[in-house]
Amino acid sequence: MLREKDTTIKYMFRETNDITPEIVRELGLEAILFDLDNTTVKDATLSTIPGAISWIKSLKEAGIKVAIVTNTPHIRAYWFSKTFGVKFHAFAKKPLPFGILRMSRKLGVEVSKIGMVGDQVFTDVAAANRCGAVPLLVDPVENKWFWKNHYKKNRIKEKPIRDAFLKEHGYYGDK
Repeated sequence: MLREKDTTIKYMFRETNDITPEIVRELGLEAILFDLDNTTVKDATLSTIPGAISWIKSLKEAGIKVAIVTNTPHIRAYWFSKTFGVKFHAFAKKPLPFGILRMSRKLGVEVSKIGMVGDQVFTDVAAANRCGAVPLLVDPVENKWFWKNHYKKNRIKEKPIRDAFLKEHGYYGDK
């Protein structure tokens, strides 16, 4: 059962590429973990979003540790880990925090210094909040989803949370 504090958005961005190395440093983070579907890749495809590879490269060149934490199957996560040149944890079972905690140990970074980038409040944001990582919510890259019924219900439920956050705080860097 999710609690209100699990779904608290800390920072919101229009897209993954808006999270620059400078912003990561500004937030006091040493590592970025990211989701795959609708965050860095198009849902249920092997297509990265424009700029995803260069975004990851820019983070790595700035000395920021980067890895994938996703609920997607192992073979798909493995394929993208090779594409992006990063470590991964598949079948993370977010909103449970164990994938983030495991990657924290693997990377040797304190969990409070990790940003979890994802497009879903009830999985990515909740998993980050449950373990003390910093949730970095992005707008989904597509408005259509492979698992349509599952996503549609969640998107409807999370819309008021997103809207309230944007009304009060706006996107990071807009104010």
